[in-house]
Amino acid sequence: MADFNSHIITNAGRNLLARALAGEGKVIFTKAAFGDQKHSGNLREVTELKNKKLDLNVMNIRNDNGTAILTVQISNENVEQSFQTEEFGVYAKIEGDITEILYSYTTAVSADTFPNNRLGKTYESIQDIYMAISSDIEAEIYVRDGVIYLTRDIANQVYTETGLTAVGTLKGRNNLEADKQYLADNGHWYKNIGGNRTWEATSGTPDEQLIPITWKYLYESLNNKENQLIQNLNGILGQNNGEFPVEQAVARNVYYFPRNQKYYYCLKSQTSRVSVPNADFEGIIYLSKS
Repeated sequence: MADFNSHIITNAGRNLLARALAGEGKVIFTKAAFGDQKHSGNLREVTELKNKKLDLNVMNIRNDNGTAILTVQISNENVEQSFQTEEFGVYAKIEGDITEILYSYTTAVSADTFPNNRLGKTYESIQDIYMAISSDIEAEIYVRDGVIYLTRDIANQVYTETGLTAVGTLKGRNNLEADKQYLADNGHWYKNIGGNRTWEATSGTPDEQLIPITWKYLYESLNNKENQLIQNLNGILGQNNGEFPVEQAVARNVYYFPRNQKYYYCLKSQTSRVSVPNADFEGIIYLSKS
């Protein structure tokens, strides 16, 4: 892929951001595109690529503190003639709009040849595009059915429902936001439970306040919290004299019933084995026994 200059937000793109900030709706990024010619002069006034050659699909977007990170799929599957990648644009619209606009535009520092498909699909890649966007704006993407393939990284971000915002990589940032997820050097996403805090930009290794977003971790965490709750309750009660079944329950003792995870106060001593709490046991709701 050619080396491109920084993206310029067009006047139409700026107007789109203003509408989104005014509450008219979400920004929907619809596609990106290559062209084999390029505009000169004031690039903010550009409304369309000079000579569009190839539309690209936007697979994912993250809003990283005012920087939009678009993940774009690039393929020569439908390219019949090779061309020079002289220009690149990103298109967007406000949800509900019929037409899209050229949101941003850039030109190549040095153009590259994009290969044709005479020998089949010989070029395929995934690229991240960085552009300015307000951190207050909610953004989404539009995906045309059947024209993209899924990478593991995109699946981890988009198709694992976490209710958390995927911000970006840990390494290279100086601050972490509360309850956002970050990508560590090991390729896994972690939730920041440490609140808004500073971060060492050279580190891509999660600390103890970055927890993995996996079912395994959730299951283990719930088990640990349950054990902690039982231990805490034992401390509050001041006693725990065993679990059901009980061979010979003693009056005024406390017994734990694992099946419903509740404690029972023994009202009357039992001379025989008791498998489940009976009328001689009272479930502890409040601590008034002495």
